[in-house]
Amino acid sequence: MSDIIKPMNCAVYTRKSTSEGLEQDFNSLDAQREACMAFIKSQRGEGWQALETSYDDGGYTGANTDRPGLQRLIEDIKLGKVNCVVVYKVDRLSRSLLDFFQLLEFFDKREVSFVSVTQNFNTKTSMGRLTLNILLSFAQFEREIISERTRDKMAASRMKGKFLGGGIPCGYQLDEKAHKLVPHPETAEEVRFIFNSVLEEKSVVPVLAQLEKRGIVLRERKCKNGRVLPARPISRAQLYHIIHNPLYIGKVLYKKKIYEGEHDGIVSVETFEAVQELLNNGRKMYETVRKATPGILRGLLFCEVCGSPMVPIYGKKKNTKHFYYICRKCREEGYKSCPTRTVRQREFHLALIAELDKNGVLSRALFEQLSEYEQEETLKSIICRIGYEYQESKITVVLRSGTEFSFCANVKPHSGPWKRSELVARKADKQPKVDKALYKQALALQIREYMRLNGLSQAACARALGLTAARVSQLLKEN
Repeated sequence: MSDIIKPMNCAVYTRKSTSEGLEQDFNSLDAQREACMAFIKSQRGEGWQALETSYDDGGYTGANTDRPGLQRLIEDIKLGKVNCVVVYKVDRLSRSLLDFFQLLEFFDKREVSFVSVTQNFNTKTSMGRLTLNILLSFAQFEREIISERTRDKMAASRMKGKFLGGGIPCGYQLDEKAHKLVPHPETAEEVRFIFNSVLEEKSVVPVLAQLEKRGIVLRERKCKNGRVLPARPISRAQLYHIIHNPLYIGKVLYKKKIYEGEHDGIVSVETFEAVQELLNNGRKMYETVRKATPGILRGLLFCEVCGSPMVPIYGKKKNTKHFYYICRKCREEGYKSCPTRTVRQREFHLALIAELDKNGVLSRALFEQLSEYEQEETLKSIICRIGYEYQESKITVVLRSGTEFSFCANVKPHSGPWKRSELVARKADKQPKVDKALYKQALALQIREYMRLNGLSQAACARALGLTAARVSQLLKEN
């Protein structure tokens, strides 16, 4: 009686680095799939059968694994639907050595075979693995060479002042035939108004109000992928980007060097240089070296009213710093732009950690023992987003696992001075100062006892304790 052949479910994976030609009736992905299907049919006697599900990645690089087709394949392997992965060439699965070996390790754990149709090797033998390493090394080398050539070409084009693509700058439109930037009649006048207003007002903040009053905004823009970016007001950061950009005098900035551009300027060189001098003088006047304001919820906390991130700030009163979170829109455009007010960091952190501890997300006792950096990294690893609604003091937490919960907490800032009980609590939190004289006496006593028990000299004791002989001698003489 012959043995029953166990069916081998084969998944065909195909990939193409660019999207060029994918709209054709028979493209590169179809050619790869056809070759793989023919190979699977030749192994029908071994029980091989192709899955109907397609795992195609058209227009995705092999430098990483962020590909929808590959991720679907990985999920189906985890579900036990796949026994063998078939590709046209090894580099179709990955062009990165590290990613490829991680995928192979994943296949081995799931007892999934890997087959390349045009490259015959057996990964079960040492020679087969050597062959695979050589093939992957050349695949990665080819990818890096292509990247270097592309960067060199872009650098050469940029130095000649050519427009390489991307977002069309405010004040310009694209001449698609010549692939060149040309001034837009309406928005170019708006850009001139911005430069002239900065010179008149001697500041950027009043100019923002003038732009809002005149209705000058960033126009609606359609991306190549079909996504439409709606018209939106010009923020302070975007305004600074405009008035610092040498593009508006017909030049191109590349790697901190300025080159002559192919396009015509909108603003005169004299006006542009006058604005730069004004801004540089203001920066020198108020220039200070400041560290980043601490805040373990940086990048996680958002205002539920306007959707803007809430950033850490601090206020100083009687040489004491008080730390808060504030809606970034309020900070940049004033309190009239959003009703959300500042919230004290300490109260907010305590309320959040208590709720996370209550829901079993983390241990409050262990969390409080971590450093500020470790606390920030821990929260980022388990939390995706935190929303804060000011009116109801409602906090909404979205975890990376997909779980979401909300709670209310009294975290609004105090409107008046600190209460006496709070001041006492703050003083109690501070560590008491150590009496240096008593500390030296205790240290000298310990050194004498250590020398007596171990029969050591002062020099030997100093070496054993990691101190200098002079320091040990000084402590023993003074105490």
